Amino acid sequence: MRVTLSSSLAAAWLLAGQPAHADTPYAGELGTLVVTAASVDGRAFTVPHGITVITADEIADSTASSLSDLLSRQAGLHLKSTSGNDKNASIDIRGMGDTAVSNVLVLVDGVRLNESDLSGANLASISLAEIERIEILRGGGAVRYGDGAVGGVINILTRTPKSGRLRGSVQMETGSYDSHALRTAFSGGTGDWRLRASAGRALSDGYRQNNTFNRSDANAEVRYAPSGLALPVEAYIRLSIHKDTYGLPGPVSAAAFDGGESARRASQSPFDGGETDERTLTVGALVDFGTAGMLEWLTSWRDRDNLYVIGYSPLLSYQEQASRIESNRQETQLRYSLDVDALGHTHSLGMGAHWQSADYSRRESIGSTFSPLKTGALEGRGAYLEATLRGAAGLTLTAGARANELKSDYRDGAFSESCAVFFPVKSGCSLVYSQSAQTRNTWHDQAYELGLAWQATPTAVLFASASRHFRAPNVDELALATTNLQPQRGTTAEFGLRSLPRRGAELSLTLFGMRIEDEIYFGPDSTGGGFTLNRNYDKPTRRLGGEVQARWQFTPTLGLRANLAYVRPRFEGTDADVPHVPRVTANARMEWRAHDSLRWFASARHAGRRYDGNDLDNQSWPVLPAYTVYDLAARYAIGSLELTAAVNNLFDKAYSTTGYSASYYPMPGRNYALSLRWTF
Repeated sequence: MRVTLSSSLAAAWLLAGQPAHADTPYAGELGTLVVTAASVDGRAFTVPHGITVITADEIADSTASSLSDLLSRQAGLHLKSTSGNDKNASIDIRGMGDTAVSNVLVLVDGVRLNESDLSGANLASISLAEIERIEILRGGGAVRYGDGAVGGVINILTRTPKSGRLRGSVQMETGSYDSHALRTAFSGGTGDWRLRASAGRALSDGYRQNNTFNRSDANAEVRYAPSGLALPVEAYIRLSIHKDTYGLPGPVSAAAFDGGESARRASQSPFDGGETDERTLTVGALVDFGTAGMLEWLTSWRDRDNLYVIGYSPLLSYQEQASRIESNRQETQLRYSLDVDALGHTHSLGMGAHWQSADYSRRESIGSTFSPLKTGALEGRGAYLEATLRGAAGLTLTAGARANELKSDYRDGAFSESCAVFFPVKSGCSLVYSQSAQTRNTWHDQAYELGLAWQATPTAVLFASASRHFRAPNVDELALATTNLQPQRGTTAEFGLRSLPRRGAELSLTLFGMRIEDEIYFGPDSTGGGFTLNRNYDKPTRRLGGEVQARWQFTPTLGLRANLAYVRPRFEGTDADVPHVPRVTANARMEWRAHDSLRWFASARHAGRRYDGNDLDNQSWPVLPAYTVYDLAARYAIGSLELTAAVNNLFDKAYSTTGYSASYYPMPGRNYALSLRWTF
């Protein structure tokens, strides 16, 4: 994928010889090839942003109980959950608070998982067993991915089919709260064809009353790479289906939270809950033109149907008080990359275009004679251009720009019953729709990124970057908004270093600053209007902080992974923090290989104190206390069988990640899990 250019590039450091240390191998996650961000050599070690790569082996070794659990153990990522499982869970990066569902972009194989409303990304729709790698990019991604890449990007890359003989696995799990799960997967291929398929079912009563969570999912992917063509071509089709049913136990009062386990596990809404049905179809192709570059195209369709009841009343039928959210999205991406030889170096150019459309409707009380209906439609398109220029003494410059357009059309209305005859007996009745309001907007935004990396030695890299990002209001925010609600725009600056101080050790440090103007939030009018609406903050917000990540293999049998993060999320000109953001988070995990077949794992998770979700001035409600949770696990392997036993929340810590107006959502107490996995 290279061409030789006789023209020169206007960059002084391009005038020297070959880039230093280009062929140096790296161990661990820092040496993993990444696709979410540009770097010197395509590896995480030289990305000019804070980054973490979680490989398939690390996922298998993690003993994490869910995707949200796995992500919450990474540097600067904070879990917010109202259920204690992946349902209704979100991951915050760098202090976004409650709006992390819209300010942290979650991708699956490069396609956004975030919904068009405030539900965010459904982490429950992704099984850990399906993941090949997770790339967590902090403070970057706005050029390549656009709207919502503010705090960062979480790109989940699923397993692809493998050629050769049929291979696969079967996994069974059981645990506390009457939890059971079964999952199977297989992959194989012959000739030009490859196939991978998997299916799973998980059932759990949950920690609390009405905390049931049952899920089923199935995935299949077929890849076709015809031989004998003039150019290498690969095409694929991928189908994912996810269904779940869940309870909504709701919050408990402060008195109940402090009143003991029985009070924490109780629910004031024992009949609230819902069900979700999601389907995603993706088709794509890659063409390698050799020296003329690489072209990739994909189109995905996703639809979601969510039926739910909140505030159940025995005086009404279930149908009369049930509500339904229906949404569908189509997304098309076109990307082209090219390596260019010039002035003794190989440089990389990339460009892409992105189109998306989404439809959303939320109908309340679908069985009653009066049924409010909110609908929305989004149309977006964007294009980007980025370059990686390599020069002397290990210096590399990355730069990119993006232009984006988003059109929104929101409508507020209702279905009401209209009858030809009302008395003495209603007859000739039908539901008639009437529209009460409509809001249309067109927003144009730009994103920019500039990064510099210096590989000072084969084992040390210094980097710095600056980026501009944006986020437009989503459908839920438009449904209840001020008349002047507009997109937020911000900038992030980073500086950091990565080092391999010795064999088996990795260290990275990142310092950052972020400033956002017109940040979108849901709250009362600061001018004293008294209305609680989605609006833009009157004052800019600032977030200053940093992350430290370390890995140390003390001996061939004993290793440690640890991280520490700090963020101060302030309203500019005040001393108040953004609610629901802990200033300090930390994680540690020790692994001891007792012998070839037995491994022990011990881990700890810490989150500092946070302000109540409704406490904008940090003076109105009690502070959510800090918590530290410890887990212990053991894994024993016998040939192709692997047995794992785990105790989570070992010391039965009572804690909550989320609270509003001194009402809290308790997380699970001490619980147990047992898993048996067979590979073939």
